[in-house]
Amino acid sequence: MLVKDIKFGINKVMRKLLNRRTIVYTVLIILVLLLILVQMAYRIYKDNRDTIINQQLQQLLTISKSISRSLEVFANEKMDSLKILALNNEFGLNVKNENKPSVQAALEAFINAQEKDIQRVYQINKTGQSIYQYPTMDAEAATENNSMLKSDIERVLREKTSFISRAQKDSRGQFTIYLFEPVFFNGEFEGIVAASVSLETMYKKLAMPVKAGQKGYAMVKDDKGIILMHPVKEQIGMDVIKTRKELFPDFDFRELEKLIQQQYSNEEGTVEYYSYWWTEQELEKSKKLNAFSRAYIGDYFWVVAMTMDYNEVEGPLRQNLIKTIDIFLIIIIILASAIFIILKIQKNKEALEVETKYLKELNSAMEELRKKEQQLQHSQKLQVVGTLTGGIAHEFNNLLTPILGYSEILKNKLNKGSDAYDYVNEIYEVSHKAKDMIEQILVFSRSDNGISKYKPIQVKQIVEETLNLVKSAITRNVVVDYEEKSDGSCIMANRVQIHQVIFNLCTNAFHAMKYTGGTLTVMLDTASKEDVREFSKQTDNAEAYVCITVSDTGYGMSKETMEKIFDPFFTTKPTGEGTGLGLFVVQGIVENHKGFITVESENGKGSTFKVYFPQIHSKPEKQGHEGFTGLKSAKSVLLVDDEQKVLNVMKKGLEYYGFKVVAESNSIEALKIFSHNPDRFDAVILDQTMPYIKGTELAERLKMIHPRIKIIVVTGFADDKVLEYMDNMIIDEYVNKPVTGEQLARAIGRILEND
Repeated sequence: MLVKDIKFGINKVMRKLLNRRTIVYTVLIILVLLLILVQMAYRIYKDNRDTIINQQLQQLLTISKSISRSLEVFANEKMDSLKILALNNEFGLNVKNENKPSVQAALEAFINAQEKDIQRVYQINKTGQSIYQYPTMDAEAATENNSMLKSDIERVLREKTSFISRAQKDSRGQFTIYLFEPVFFNGEFEGIVAASVSLETMYKKLAMPVKAGQKGYAMVKDDKGIILMHPVKEQIGMDVIKTRKELFPDFDFRELEKLIQQQYSNEEGTVEYYSYWWTEQELEKSKKLNAFSRAYIGDYFWVVAMTMDYNEVEGPLRQNLIKTIDIFLIIIIILASAIFIILKIQKNKEALEVETKYLKELNSAMEELRKKEQQLQHSQKLQVVGTLTGGIAHEFNNLLTPILGYSEILKNKLNKGSDAYDYVNEIYEVSHKAKDMIEQILVFSRSDNGISKYKPIQVKQIVEETLNLVKSAITRNVVVDYEEKSDGSCIMANRVQIHQVIFNLCTNAFHAMKYTGGTLTVMLDTASKEDVREFSKQTDNAEAYVCITVSDTGYGMSKETMEKIFDPFFTTKPTGEGTGLGLFVVQGIVENHKGFITVESENGKGSTFKVYFPQIHSKPEKQGHEGFTGLKSAKSVLLVDDEQKVLNVMKKGLEYYGFKVVAESNSIEALKIFSHNPDRFDAVILDQTMPYIKGTELAERLKMIHPRIKIIVVTGFADDKVLEYMDNMIIDEYVNKPVTGEQLARAIGRILEND
């Protein structure tokens, strides 16, 4: 007994030592894992922070450059408006004859037309004396103003050219720029007309609305470091370094000085630095993001800077890091708990069975969590795909335009029947197919917003074409039954998308009968508004509807399944046989065509889908391409596109059909070219997506200069803005990319014939 007791005691002590050692090792492993996970989390945080900060700086730089361009365009537009007034022969004659009532009336009409953009307008005679201002000024203010502008007036008298003054304070203490334009009549200098523009007005209109986070703002300095525009009025007029040093001698301005040095030695740039928020009452040193660029106003430049709080960008990332570490701690705690539970299970067999059951439940919960996480990832992927495919389609359109355009030009120059003609024709036809694929991409991503360029089409023709394709793809155990009762009804639609709807519905019906066999029934019919009112509230769209019915005799669906079939990535097919996007795309196409879809199904009794499209009475357009015969006389066209390759092919395509083309890749330069001689052009073709000024905005400015000019917008897809401008007759037509010279020539012919 004694020996047994000793052995038992030794075994008991050894088990305790082993348990303690296991616990120590477990704790060490947990600490090492925690350290590794924390380091990984911090590395990920650091990489994400650097990437996001750099992206934010680039975005701020883009905003700064946009404001700079807006300031330049604003000043140049006001200068052009003043020039138009000065070049008016009647105005010049009135100035020469000193017809004060007529001159004053013209100045008053001019300033009233500027909608408060111009503060005051002046008439200055040949000797440099200001003889009239509108609105009028008292004698003391007028004298002070004349004294301030003396050197600028002398310069204009000497050089007799347009001039924009340096920003300077007027009699009210506000910063103002003055625009000077000499007045000539029959080549003789007769005086000067001048206008003052308040920088406060420019700031409120062009820069103040732009925000960068909660604290961020835009500010403007001149080339001497004087603050011209700032959200805090007390800061305006300060020397950005000198005055602030005088006001706050104890502050550290070293990094701010480096920033100013960079701003005045570089055209543009981005900086991270420490400074103070001058918009706050209590000034504390903070880290900031700054992006700057230059705006050239006359002979001088301004520095336009966008400032943003660094913590507004980095703060959420830091919070995510803390949350991630918290999650790691929770995971480690759960892991440690599991280990201790396993150690306890080793001591007790009954406890082992209980804990095994617990772990199974835990695994089940984790699996459910994993499935939920996958669903969330699918949803996020869909959002990303929607954004990316829209951008990819735009880039593909720009790539396809030269291919399609040059292949068309080569086709027209080659002899039919030659090998070269056949090769080029293959490229041309494949390019058209690629264009159709891009339309499908836009439907999938919902980037076309349901406003693709639709045409009248006969549904019967598309159904029959699609069924021929379906019959070749299905097995013999499925019979296709087609019945047509629509009497050749037409709808306004995109041909490719309707084909896609019918094909997807037929494919789903086939898969429901793939192994059991059955009948796929397709019926084409019409229905009145009253017949479909019980199915949809959208019946106000048309008096009658074309109905496409696709039914099968397959395994059917439960109510729970029918509630999910239009959700993205939902599928009842085995893994690898379906994406879960077919019905989602179908629903998107139908909604974009102002139609609706219904479904009836029951387990074991098959499914029936009915798609309703508004019926129209127009006749379908003829398929195929007829050669463009040209116009009676050569027409002059201004062509604007920021993509140089696209610009070149469209120019050559139009020149082939006899047009005189002036091509320009910069929208601002195009505006200047048009402004100098608007009557030179018969039509203008604009790309919608351009830097500085979009196509629709440029069209609006061109119409202001020449209201009767004909304008065509070329776009990847027609968004709400394009259609709105077409409804308002600012643009006369739009053409979807990729586009050929023949398409552009036809579009020009149509709008000129309708004139």
